[in-house]
Amino acid sequence: MKKNSRRPLLVPLDKRLEGLTPSFQCFHVEEPKLVFGGGNLSVDPKSGLESYGPYDADQTGVKPINIGIIGTGEGIGEFQSFLDRARETVSPGLNTRGKTLDPHTHPDFPGWADGRTFGATFVCSSSTYQRSIHLEYFMNAIKAAKAEAKIKEVVRLVLKEIEALNNLEPAPQVIVVVLPPEVENQIAHVGAAMSKRRVVLSPKERFLNNLKADTDKGQMTMDFGLDVDDESKATSGFWNFHHAFKAHAMKFTVPTQMVWQTTLHEQNQASVSWNLLTALYYKAGNSPWRLQMLPDTTCYVGVSFFKERPFGKADMHTSLAQVFGAGEGIVLQGDKAVFDKSKGDSSPHLTETGAESLLKQALEKYALQHGVPPSRVVIHKSSRYWPEELAGFRKAAQGIYRHDFLAFGDLDTRFMRAGRRPIVRGTVIVLGKGNYLVYTNGYIPYLRSYPSKRIPCPLEIIEHHGDSPPLLVCSEVLSLTKLNWNSCWFGSSTPITMRFARDVGRVLAELPTDGSITPKTKYKYYM
Repeated sequence: MKKNSRRPLLVPLDKRLEGLTPSFQCFHVEEPKLVFGGGNLSVDPKSGLESYGPYDADQTGVKPINIGIIGTGEGIGEFQSFLDRARETVSPGLNTRGKTLDPHTHPDFPGWADGRTFGATFVCSSSTYQRSIHLEYFMNAIKAAKAEAKIKEVVRLVLKEIEALNNLEPAPQVIVVVLPPEVENQIAHVGAAMSKRRVVLSPKERFLNNLKADTDKGQMTMDFGLDVDDESKATSGFWNFHHAFKAHAMKFTVPTQMVWQTTLHEQNQASVSWNLLTALYYKAGNSPWRLQMLPDTTCYVGVSFFKERPFGKADMHTSLAQVFGAGEGIVLQGDKAVFDKSKGDSSPHLTETGAESLLKQALEKYALQHGVPPSRVVIHKSSRYWPEELAGFRKAAQGIYRHDFLAFGDLDTRFMRAGRRPIVRGTVIVLGKGNYLVYTNGYIPYLRSYPSKRIPCPLEIIEHHGDSPPLLVCSEVLSLTKLNWNSCWFGSSTPITMRFARDVGRVLAELPTDGSITPKTKYKYYM
């Protein structure tokens, strides 16, 4: 019998899906608009700055931004050359395969001369604002055997020069620290391995941990009144250069910008110019853009937790609040976190008192910055809400009748889109009541591309306590992905309330334990 050699017809995926009944409700959030100079609008930070200038553009003239520079003589010269090149148009160049980069995703930097782009001039020519460190001093600083010692010595070396610039009258508006390749090769990677490092406990800490475990099991124990703070001091600090540098530089009033010298030679110089100059403009006390849809009377609070030591099994967590409104972001440190694995949840949480205290602080800072208390409060939290936390937040928000409390999680839920292009940024899929998938990554129609090589991963809202409709709270989440003034990218993958929580926490963890440095509340000191 002759076999049928014809292959079965393949049915395209989109044809197969046509016969299926949709199981989930979904909607699309329009790309949030940003406000630039003269109240003009654009969805893209780069095109907005190029066409209209920054939000706070001075109509009376071009304002100077005085920059202090610290580095080797070569590093200082290279940063000055970078600024000089950025006066005029800078093209993005070619990709690694020698092809022209997509002009929509990687546009030219139009230059800053004559007040273009930022309505400002970046001034760093005065020798008064330059502090040179001989390369030999850097080499001596990184001779130490342990990575923590190398970081500590480089931080100490740089802080002496920051102090000198900070004490000038007038002081520069922002200080750029250019670090040579020799230092980068030694300490840039330090920090990633910390999360895998085994925590070495003192005998006293081991005893107290065993005591706590017995108490959790219901066994009777005696209170020995032991304190481990003094022993913990010996093992704190200098785990990551960026975080340690930012933490110790908080003793001064001038904000800082760290730059690896190799960054000034990266292939895509247009993107480097966009990102670095936007960060400098913001840190100098300016506002590159604002969000159109976020009302002045709403207080957005990101609540997360950070390890006081960055080791893999370190169990001491502290709460952290990042407060955002129409003005500049504020960072607040709260109470210690608590754990209760009997509830089937290993994530850190707050007690009712801790939740109430943290939100009260946030609302007080908001009222101080804006002159009036908010009429609505929105909380973005990095873990689910315990009933005690909800009770504490509601107590703190008494008198503010409009509030929405959202919890974010990562349940690894993905959806695919039929066709050749990924799912569109701004797509929201409703999985259930208070449970939404928000695609902050995806195909961007304005850029005519999906600027990534991986399948878009959505941001998952796993809880929503409040009366606002899903469209509003998801629109706010997407809007807050565009408030990253540390770069000039179209939009981040997470809202600003959550995006830098880990880095901010690690900066706070690097602060000296003796209380000699008071952490700054303004967000620009952590970036």
